[in-house]
Amino acid sequence: MQDSYNKINHSFFFISGIYFVFLLVILWLIGYTPHNDSDGYIEYAYQCIEQGEIYPCNALITGEPFIWNIGIINLILASFVMFKSYYPILFFMCFMKATTALLLSLITKELAGYKVAFFTLLIYILYPNNWAQSTMLMSEIPMVFLSMIALFIILKSKKPYILILSGILFGIANWFRPTIITYIIPLFIFLFIYKNKKEVLRKFIFMIIGLTSIILIIGIDSKIRTGHFIYKAESFWFNMVDHCYDSSPVKPHYNTDMYAKDKPRYIENMEQKTCFECSEIWRERSIKWLKNNPLEYLSKIPGRLYYMYMNDMDNLWAFSSEKHIPEKRNIQVPFRSILSKSSQLTALQWFALLSTIIYYSIITMAFLSVVRSIKRKQFNSILFPLLIVLLGSIAIVLAIHGETRFKDPFMPFIIMMAAHEIKNILYKTDIHKNK
Repeated sequence: MQDSYNKINHSFFFISGIYFVFLLVILWLIGYTPHNDSDGYIEYAYQCIEQGEIYPCNALITGEPFIWNIGIINLILASFVMFKSYYPILFFMCFMKATTALLLSLITKELAGYKVAFFTLLIYILYPNNWAQSTMLMSEIPMVFLSMIALFIILKSKKPYILILSGILFGIANWFRPTIITYIIPLFIFLFIYKNKKEVLRKFIFMIIGLTSIILIIGIDSKIRTGHFIYKAESFWFNMVDHCYDSSPVKPHYNTDMYAKDKPRYIENMEQKTCFECSEIWRERSIKWLKNNPLEYLSKIPGRLYYMYMNDMDNLWAFSSEKHIPEKRNIQVPFRSILSKSSQLTALQWFALLSTIIYYSIITMAFLSVVRSIKRKQFNSILFPLLIVLLGSIAIVLAIHGETRFKDPFMPFIIMMAAHEIKNILYKTDIHKNK
């Protein structure tokens, strides 16, 4: 039995290793992919180097609207200092992406058995939108990677110091992108329902010790350097206020004036204020409007969910020869007139169309797996990914517009649910049999 278990693990490691090589080949072929956010991260990293400090530094607190994703900016800064280049980070991104695939398969095996884990791994590495993400300097990959390690530790380990490590990893993940709550709460609910409650509470106490410790270390260091206790990005009210006015659009509104005078985000002499002063102004404006218009705000949630899940091809323009032109950093596919315009489509548009078909197939399979679980009243192997997707998605759109890339932390778990249904179809068996 132990030999069989080891062979299964070895096969997952082997496949993930091939995926790592594949990602390196992609990086070698297409090179670095710029992004509006990563352009800003690089600029902030250079400014920190000029100041001789890590981020956040005082020069980027006054006159700036918010504290951005701290971890990725400092990672870029460290790479510049040590290697005079950000390319080493791209190799690390490939490693983290491939290891995320491995961790996802191991987590799935713990929850649903080998067959579902194998299909999860296979779908994840074959999914086109996953191929070029690691050519970008974005915060999502390290956040998901670190969170996956933490999730695996909590599922597998009972040792206090290892559980404390999981909390530390969650804290560092939050330092890169503050969305770990969308993992922690679903995990706690799932384990509390299906596992020994005392053991679950014990695990989470040690995890919280680790999480609190790293938050204190990061925050106190920031307090000493800047006078502010900062341990994660602080952009909540910057995002919230942009939707707290009458008839604010549900659809993400890019390429518009972010600080138009007729909108609540505008602050006179903002360049002379700290991001915390701006945040307090936006908080007051948001709360005042929300108190009087709660239903109008909540009515936007379905639309935001739609825009978050309408497609998933954000990373495909990495394959474009024009990706260094900011205005060209998107792919437009004429879905409504695809038949009449098929002869005019570029190779990249055909690729995006294929990826979209795969994406909707995954979404359909995930939905059918939930339906099957409800019909058979068998939730234990699918509840965890379902909670992450449902609770996480709602949490995101409650605070911000529904941009398609914001669902990136949830896609591994959508794939996990889709793998359930694929296993059921291929093996025509019950969810809990023939794992």
